[in-house]
Amino acid sequence: MTMTGLFFTGLRPIELFALEASDVDLEQRWLVVRSSKTGEPRGVPMHEVLARLFASLVQRGGKVFRTHDGKPYAVLENAGGQLKMPLKAARTRSGILDVSPYTARHTVSTQLVVNGVHQYVKDQILGHAVNDMSRRYTNIPQPRIEAINTIAVPDTWSSLEWWKDSLAWASKLAGEQGRRTDLERKRLERP
Repeated sequence: MTMTGLFFTGLRPIELFALEASDVDLEQRWLVVRSSKTGEPRGVPMHEVLARLFASLVQRGGKVFRTHDGKPYAVLENAGGQLKMPLKAARTRSGILDVSPYTARHTVSTQLVVNGVHQYVKDQILGHAVNDMSRRYTNIPQPRIEAINTIAVPDTWSSLEWWKDSLAWASKLAGEQGRRTDLERKRLERP
């Protein structure tokens, strides 16, 4: 779920790890990043595909994204390292070896450009600092929510168990938030 959040927001890992349930506006489809690399809070549009996931995860309150054992991710300067072990296991299982938390951010940036999203809008979504004075005074009419929703979603996702009911899926995890317990039971039941 954490990588899905990264691949459809373009957030830096440290920004995703710091998200609180109170930072999620489901009705308006906005996320509030309270402390960013630039030092300024910013609004980030929520991709429509994330609405159900966020609706489920914010019900428990506190940090939205958590580790496999239900604890909040440590918010570290070298953010992304917190995903090293779970991501290594996922890469091994999937056979997709060249992926990292920042791969998601680069992918969002690339997809927004490929989909014709204006550079200024892309930079607003990604939280890039404004480098020149003309950009400070330029208003682009393309809404950021419309822009983020240009990123395609795999059709097969709608059939996945975690996609249908994220919170119910999370209840299969230890402490209702962490490591899956149902798989261990299935393994023990095998002859």
